[in-house]
Amino acid sequence: MVGCTGDADPGPLRHVLLVSLDTARADRIGAFGDAAARTPTLDGLSERGVSFSSVTSAAPTTLASHTSLMTGSWPHTHGVARNGFVVHEDNQMLAELFRAEGFHTAGILGSFALESRFRFDQGFDHYDESLDVLVSPAGADQNQRRGDRVTSAALRHVDKVLDDVDRLFLFVHYFDTHAPYAPPEPYAKPFLAPGASPTSNMRHVDEAVRAQQQAATGQSFGHAGAINAGLRGPLRELVGNVSGRPGPADAHLANLYAGEMSFMDKALGDLLDGLRERGILNETLVVVTADHGETFWEHADLWNHGLAVYQTTVHVPLLFCFPDGRQAGLRVATPVSTIDVVPTLCELLGLELPLRSEGVSLVSALEGAELKRGPVFSEATQPWVAEQPGLWANAGKARCVRRGRWKYMVSPYNQVEELFDLEVDPGERVNLLVGTPSAQVLATRNSLRVELMAWQEGRDPLPSRFDFSQTQETLERLKAMGYSGEPDSSGD
Repeated sequence: MVGCTGDADPGPLRHVLLVSLDTARADRIGAFGDAAARTPTLDGLSERGVSFSSVTSAAPTTLASHTSLMTGSWPHTHGVARNGFVVHEDNQMLAELFRAEGFHTAGILGSFALESRFRFDQGFDHYDESLDVLVSPAGADQNQRRGDRVTSAALRHVDKVLDDVDRLFLFVHYFDTHAPYAPPEPYAKPFLAPGASPTSNMRHVDEAVRAQQQAATGQSFGHAGAINAGLRGPLRELVGNVSGRPGPADAHLANLYAGEMSFMDKALGDLLDGLRERGILNETLVVVTADHGETFWEHADLWNHGLAVYQTTVHVPLLFCFPDGRQAGLRVATPVSTIDVVPTLCELLGLELPLRSEGVSLVSALEGAELKRGPVFSEATQPWVAEQPGLWANAGKARCVRRGRWKYMVSPYNQVEELFDLEVDPGERVNLLVGTPSAQVLATRNSLRVELMAWQEGRDPLPSRFDFSQTQETLERLKAMGYSGEPDSSGD
């Protein structure tokens, strides 16, 4: 059987490549249902590996979600509430587990959000955070690096250590599908109408948000206004009242997003080709996932991730591709979580399971057997104004539980409660709690509410703190450009 390498004679499982596609919606990838997508690399991995089609991210923001990915624990266990917080050293990170087993551990970043100042680098022998696209008032919203340059950096390091290491754990983080969207040519062209601009900036995102807000409420609050205030007061009217249809600005941004996804897919393909040319892909387990997605026009959290836990922001891809091609093409529909990656890798590679890990191993599913998995959860990270002294920072923010087809969401800070049947309503358009719910609906809500409350009450976060150095550096850089606006200090 042909494996992920495309080779007929794969070797033993010696290396692990873990790829994170930042802000990558599962439903905008060909293998996960988007017929218009141009993602041949990801589609090929799905054909040659095992795809999990119902994966919920532990949190819809980069650092909190990635810390869950690397610890196998919920945010209210590892302690990182949102971007800008510092990962506590008592967390056992995946790179530390691999290094303890003799692996050379290397991380290649695409974004500032995972920089070593936040101690996400724990356990890495090599940590490349050489970002070259800097924040600007009209362009990038944070320091970052394009996908092709991430791939080049990863392969350069592999070349440097290949002759000296026996086993390799390589973490590669791509950031291209994060706003703003400006895919390099020719990746935008297939999705754009003739004459349409092949680029955008954060002002275009704000314009799209304002247009949807105006249509739904008669008022315009802007992108930053929603992030800072949250979906409360007049903005609460957006919940359940946005049209769910794209305006011209939305459609253009979504087309550019598709171009970024295509470009990122090519960067990943080049990475796999490079590992194949170096003779190590046929001994490598490839795991691909995302930290979160992005709401476009579908819900109140317009062009955002962090304010809510709709499927648009928490439904992410997850692929395991083995060099021996085991269970090629298998698709697992059982709802699982990104915190399940750590226990799965621990079982596959013989690593010691972290003491605070809360995930479930997916090995049974990877072997084609039935997977028994309980409910999965996620918690929002915005707005910062919902945080209360002395409480877990996300205690008042939106959170959800999913069990099978049912998904229950509650947001204490603005008193929003929603229940969706994802089997018949995957777009979460019909809140079953509106109007006069049936007895079955109420029973389902009550059962899920008990599970969600128990999960939340069981929180035991390690201490963390917000690193304000990022805010000051950003402000100084913008002032040097002649821009005097204050950056958002929420860290999301």
